[in-house]
Amino acid sequence: MRLEDAQARLDCCFAGMAEGARRLHEPSDSRFALRPSAVWLEYRWYVQGAGLAEVFLKWGRRQPAAEAEASVLRVHLLGHSPTLAACARGVLEGGVPAPEDVLDLFGDDGVRREHVLLGRTRVTVESWAAPGPNGLLEAHRFHALAAVVSGADASPEERHEAVQRLTAGERSARVVDVLLELLERVPSLMALRVLSEWGEVRSRPALRRALAAVHPDNPADLWALTALDRRLEAWARAAPGA
Repeated sequence: MRLEDAQARLDCCFAGMAEGARRLHEPSDSRFALRPSAVWLEYRWYVQGAGLAEVFLKWGRRQPAAEAEASVLRVHLLGHSPTLAACARGVLEGGVPAPEDVLDLFGDDGVRREHVLLGRTRVTVESWAAPGPNGLLEAHRFHALAAVVSGADASPEERHEAVQRLTAGERSARVVDVLLELLERVPSLMALRVLSEWGEVRSRPALRRALAAVHPDNPADLWALTALDRRLEAWARAAPGA
């Protein structure tokens, strides 16, 4: 599917939905010209009720803009909005069943994925874990992981793994508190990513500090943090309770 057709499909399916943040169109921003990647990216954030739809497109950097073909069109559904879910289902219409994505092979990560092919474009809708707390970890497990996350002697790798295990095992106010405390001391892309997925807008000041500290010759981190900042901006415009 040509890139312009994929963009038109999104415009049609999400017509009438508010955009919670400015689109992030990589070719239009010179800061990302040297990002080490073979593809260009475009992100959009639609908000409705207590939900957020994060949409992105990929296409080859070597393709002339007028001839570019979208290789990936993906929608992440976060929070809860039946209206946005219906919009996302429209993106899949007319596609043929596609094989599982490599991400599906990693086990149960709480994400429900639907794949189709539209021409050579892989279209995916991901329904991420529902909002709200889930079961709590056993006390000894929680405190052991929280100690690594908060520990001054933990290496960045150890801290990253502990954040990953803690947030995979429990989604709760106490986990959010641990992550926010961490971000007051040191930057953590993993913690920022999780809190932005959960719609925790209190993490935005820490994210903005991390964004301001990125060196201009690091376009990969600049891109990742800018995308997370726009996601939190969109969450701030969603209804409370997302």
